[in-house]
Parts: sequence; C-alpha cells; structure tokens
Amino acid sequence: MRILLAVLLTISILSVIGFLFWEQEWKFSKPTPVPSNHITVQTGDSIPDDVISMLGLTSADQLFIHFYNFDCPCSRFNIKEFQNLVIQYESRVKFLAVLETVGEEDSEVKDFVEKYDMGIDIYLDHEGLIAKKLGVYSTPQAVLIKNQQIYFSGNYNKARFCTTQNTKFASLALSAMVEDRQAPVFPELATVAYGCELPANGNTNTRFDKFFNFLSL
Repeated sequence: MRILLAVLLTISILSVIGFLFWEQEWKFSKPTPVPSNHITVQTGDSIPDDVISMLGLTSADQLFIHFYNFDCPCSRFNIKEFQNLVIQYESRVKFLAVLETVGEEDSEVKDFVEKYDMGIDIYLDHEGLIAKKLGVYSTPQAVLIKNQQIYFSGNYNKARFCTTQNTKFASLALSAMVEDRQAPVFPELATVAYGCELPANGNTNTRFDKFFNFLSL
C-alpha cells in the first residue's frame, strides 16, 4: 500500500511539474502582450536627448542596448547570443545592458557583472522608464542606435536559443550597422516581441514561479 501511495504521489508531482513546463512553453510561444501605454518606436526614429543623457552616452555613439530581466527565462536562454556579439563587436560598438526592475535593487547590477563578466556598461532601469521611451515592452530585446536614431529594434531570433542562422535578426542588423550599410528590412517576426513582460508591466514572478524558471534552464 505504501509503495502504491509513493508511486501515485510521484506521478502526481511529475504531472504538476510537466504541466507547469508545458504552460510556460505555451506562454512564451505567444507574442508578449502589448501594454496600454506602449509607445511605438520604429527604425529611423530619433532618440530623445534625455534618453541619451540618462544612459551617459553621446550622440555620436553607435550603440547596442540589450534589455534583460533576471526573472525571465527567455533572457537567460538568450544571454549566450548576446555574449557572443559583445566578444565579436566590442571594439566597434558600445554595448549596454539595461536591467529591468521595479525596485531599487542595485544588487542586480553586481549579480549581472559577477554572473556574465562582459566588461560592458550596465543601467538599472527602475520602473522600465528607458524601455518605455525606446518602445520596448518585453525581454530579451535588442535596440541598435546610430546617429541618435533607431537602427533596429526587435527580437534576437525567432528561436529561443538563437540557433536559426537566417533569423538572427539582432546579429544581422549589427553586422550591417558596423559596415555602414542601410538597415536591413526584416519580416514582422523580427519586431513582434516574444518573451517576458517587463516587471513594470506585470511580470512579477512569485518565488514558486522563479523556482520553476530555474528548473527550466
């Protein structure tokens, strides 16, 4: 009898875990909900001076901004692709990681540096203010800026692990930017955001959620 109960309990636990994994996969296969206060930003749009100032930049900087959220599994799946871009282009482009948070959690900067150690500037985006001004409402997302204008804004890839070569949108855009070519024209798949909502827009995971996010890595 005890063996039967143990088996049933194990099956129940595995079923719950399996359902949660399935639910997460289903959730992230859908476009990220667009917040009601979203500001649409497109290629060629000018970057406000206050944003340049807040980020400590100059109008002449060629910039690659990576939007990251510690509580987002998609951000963690994607980080290797971003690291590879930094290694390949750091001598030609300024990289900036913007960490999304709703609190004054300055420890997140330290955690990011210790975990990934990329030697790039990091900005803690309290309440998603920078993201909002640049039209970003999901993580992970990339925004490329040239001549104080949006050169590219969108997804890294159509695949979560960035394994599909011909849809490496951020990488292809970055290559074109450093070679002083016109911004590539990508399909809608490049700009319709997939991933996690920003903490400021409702992605406030519980400890239970974070536990299963950890298991999904």
